[in-house]
Amino acid sequence: MLPMIKLGGLVARTLTKPLARVVKSRSKNHPLLRAVCSRLGQQQHRMTMKLHMGFRGISSYTIKPVSPDQAVEQGADLIGELLIFSVALGVASLEYSRSAASARAKEARQKDEQQREEQETETRFEYLESQVAWLEDRVVALMCVLESERGESLEKLLLQAQEQVKRRQGEGGELDKMDEKTGTEASSISSVVTLWTSTRDAVARLLK
Repeated sequence: MLPMIKLGGLVARTLTKPLARVVKSRSKNHPLLRAVCSRLGQQQHRMTMKLHMGFRGISSYTIKPVSPDQAVEQGADLIGELLIFSVALGVASLEYSRSAASARAKEARQKDEQQREEQETETRFEYLESQVAWLEDRVVALMCVLESERGESLEKLLLQAQEQVKRRQGEGGELDKMDEKTGTEASSISSVVTLWTSTRDAVARLLK
């Protein structure tokens, strides 16, 4: 779209120059256009002389009007230049507005893309956090199951040792040494069970 606008602006500027020449040629014959061009030419002449005298530092001067034909010619030239300048300014303004609109649209697309990427990243982080929490729960559950099974095994061993101690104590004095050894084993197993229970509780507190 933008190259077509540039091409249209070039065509408009090209056609404005012949239009300015038409205005200049018609100003010699058309009464109203001749009057307008003559007035513009005289005003341009007076303004040019005032600026010239002001730059030279001359404060007292008299400006003589130019001839009617010269005034008409200067006025027609001024109208033609104004036409060319107006068309060029309009085309430049249109190109600038189109470029600004394109830049704003591009910026909006980039902003939307950035927001979409940020949203996707946030969604992925939330999913990963949920997966990590689920894995932590599974680890805690598995640890509890393992600890429960090991605790039950140790408790069974302790009960078996205690039963053996009681049974051997009932058999007589000749088994005192063996009972003492069995009691020592039972005491050791009891200590192991107590240590395992304490360790299990500590690990469970750390995992919470």
